[in-house]
Amino acid sequence: MTVLSIQSHVVCGHVGNRSAVFPLERMGHEVWPLNTVQFSSHTGKPGWRGASFGADHLGEILTALQASGKLKQCSAVLSGYIGDAATGRAILEAVAAVKEANPDALYCCDPVMGDAPDGFYVRPDVPGFFAREACALADIVTPNQFEAEVLSGIVFAGGDDAARIAAAIHELGPKIVLITSFSHGQADGSLGFYLSCPAGRYQLLTPRLPFPKPPKGSGDLLSALFLGNFLGKGDAVDALERASSSLYTVLEATLASGDDNLAIIGAQAAIAEPPARFKASEPTFS
Repeated sequence: MTVLSIQSHVVCGHVGNRSAVFPLERMGHEVWPLNTVQFSSHTGKPGWRGASFGADHLGEILTALQASGKLKQCSAVLSGYIGDAATGRAILEAVAAVKEANPDALYCCDPVMGDAPDGFYVRPDVPGFFAREACALADIVTPNQFEAEVLSGIVFAGGDDAARIAAAIHELGPKIVLITSFSHGQADGSLGFYLSCPAGRYQLLTPRLPFPKPPKGSGDLLSALFLGNFLGKGDAVDALERASSSLYTVLEATLASGDDNLAIIGAQAAIAEPPARFKASEPTFS
């Protein structure tokens, strides 16, 4: 299947499209990378340089793709970090064009906005764009816990809050809500995924790895892995189990390497053939 992946690009490291394109290709998908920026590295690195391409550039590429008649080949659109709402609207124009050419095409939106405890790291117009505009077109959303709370307007405090958060996001449009990096208060310190989809509600727990500082790009990778696996079988639970197992193996390899860039190349076998490491279950935090 063919995926149009509209994300950032870095020369060194694995974030944005550098965390999505190769993994999707290793899973057997054709990928059309449309880069929103080209930077030397992610912006957390000292001395980074580069350029943002903006909404007009995305529109020019989309116009050419439409004229080529190729959009009907596209099975999914994947998007992540956006610099501003104008860029986001250009992405939604691409989504609408793909869905017009292929009504069965999916839109997987990773609504990148920020994380706890640091809060937002996007422009002020971006959170509202995701909640009021992007979610209306999205079939799948993959927010982290902080972003899910922003989209839903509900802060997770226990009890049935996870289900309430997911239900509120469903009302915005997406049929599949996958909340990542879910800190759910488990005594063992494990990290949770919470999945709400037509088949039901599920959790999946993984041990925390002792990173001194978590590597950038893991959320981008997870979204690509989940979408790639979902396109294969159309089974959201299976996609979560396979994606989380691949991601964890990549993270283990990253920790062992001592590098702060995701070990996507070194652990690529686990992307192509995910090991059976984790199983989803009924939520104990719901």
